[in-house]
Order: sequence, then structure tokens, then C-alpha cells
Amino acid sequence: MKSIFTGSIHNENIRKQADLILVVLASQSVRAVIETGPDGLCNILVPDDDVFKAQQQLKKYARENKDIPRQAPHVPTRIFFSPAALVTAFFLSAIHYIITTRGLHKQAILDFGSSSYYLSQGQSFRAVTALFLHSNADHLLGNMAGIIVLAGPLLRVSGYGQGLLLLLAAGTAGNLVSESFGPDLRLSIGASTAVMAAAGLLGARRMTIGEKSGQSVFPKLKGVAPFVAAATLTAMFSHGENTDISAHLFGFLAGTGIGLCYYPLSAPLSGPVIGRISLGIVLVILCTAFLQGLLTFLPG
Repeated sequence: MKSIFTGSIHNENIRKQADLILVVLASQSVRAVIETGPDGLCNILVPDDDVFKAQQQLKKYARENKDIPRQAPHVPTRIFFSPAALVTAFFLSAIHYIITTRGLHKQAILDFGSSSYYLSQGQSFRAVTALFLHSNADHLLGNMAGIIVLAGPLLRVSGYGQGLLLLLAAGTAGNLVSESFGPDLRLSIGASTAVMAAAGLLGARRMTIGEKSGQSVFPKLKGVAPFVAAATLTAMFSHGENTDISAHLFGFLAGTGIGLCYYPLSAPLSGPVIGRISLGIVLVILCTAFLQGLLTFLPG
């Protein structure tokens, strides 16, 4: 008898490999025995006449099964938890609470809601400020849940600063495109445009980010499956009374487009320093939009 495999039984992977070899050889009618020594080493032995056949069958099995997908890696549950997403959700609720308790809700919507008519008059700040206003508590709670569920993973994988900047850019772009189809006085508000943008950004990231290092900065798209999944998710949340379907659609498309442009180049734009810079840009944009709105409506 001749040994065709040797390994330590104390190694779980080696034990599994030995068991697999025995199963493969048994399926090909090759007699094999396993011997374990006192030092913990195990040997798989086959008759001398069957050594060549056994080796050939094991090579054939390896060739036929090399393309079998590996088990999906374990995804830690913490990837779905983002302190930045929670802060964003509570920031939305704080704004709603302040303007409603002070009797400013209706006026805030009139002054800061997004409308194609006002945008055409140069009030571009509305595309930003409209993301932070909600019609009622149900509207607010729905978008808070969306921020936590969809924006949370985005902020975890992209970085809190980079993720917030992507969300703000895609949500603003979605509002601008949605309101660009003719003059209309209808006011659109809500963070749902940014929530749908998060779905588009996640889909774009899954389509473009390579799994192996050393890939081109523009890796080949993995297919339309992530896009279809994100689009389906968007469609599920884009129906109901008073839902601005166009804002949802263009928010999703803006997120997808921005993601397809950003993620292939995201490696040099990652890290805590870029995150802090991105967060600073977000705060500057928000403050500028808010101040521009205030100055627009101040008397005199």
C-alpha cells in the first residue's frame, strides 16, 4: 500500500479534506484505508496498483469542482448599524419637532420646499432644504426607517463623511431633475429622495467594487442583478397616497449614476481624513442652503 495523502488530524480543514478524498475514491471503486499515527498524522493508503488511478480521479474531481462558488462570507451584523445614520434620522426628527411646535411647519414648507417654479427662479437651495422637511409624523417615521435601513449600510461601507456627501449629492440631484420638467407650483418635500438614492448607491457599489485586489480602477460591471434588486426595492417604496414617484425614481437614478462614477475611484478617497473633509463639505452645503433661504425671505 502507498500513501497518497498525509496530514494532521488536529487540523479541521485537513480532516475534512481527508474525508472528501475517501468519498471520492470510494465513488470510483478505489479501495483506500486511513491510518492514524500516535503523532496525530493520518495517511490515506491505496494499493500500489491503484495509485495512478486514485491520483487521476482526484485531479479530475479538482478540475470539475474548481468553479463551484465558495460559501458566502459571513457578514457581521454591525455593518447594518451606523451611528451616522441614527444621527441623521434624529436630526430630521428634531427639525420636524421644532418647526411644528413653533407653528412654522406650513411656512417652512412654502419657503424651503422643492418646486420646479421656484427652482427656475434661481432658488436652487430648495433642492437641498426640501430633503429635511416632512408633511407629518408618519411621513417622517417612514423616512427615518429608510435612512436607518438603507443609508446605514451605505455609510458603513463608504465612510460616514463620504456616504453623507454621496447621499446629499444624489438626493439633491434627484430633486433637481424631478422638478425640471416644466414650471409647476407643486411643492415636494421629504428625505425619501435621498433614501431611494441610497438604494441606487448600494446597487452601484455592488456592481463596480471588485473582490480581488489589483483590479483595474474601472472594473467590469458584474451584471444587472444588483441594479434590478435596487430598482425593485425602490418600486416597493414608491407607491401610496401623495407619494412623489418622480422624485423617488430620479433619486434612485441619481444615486446609481453617481455611484457608478464614484466607486471605481473610491480607493484613494477613503479613510478618516477624507471622511472629515467630506463631512465638512456636507455641513457647508447645508448651512449655505439654509442661509440662502433665510436671506431670500427676509424683509427688505
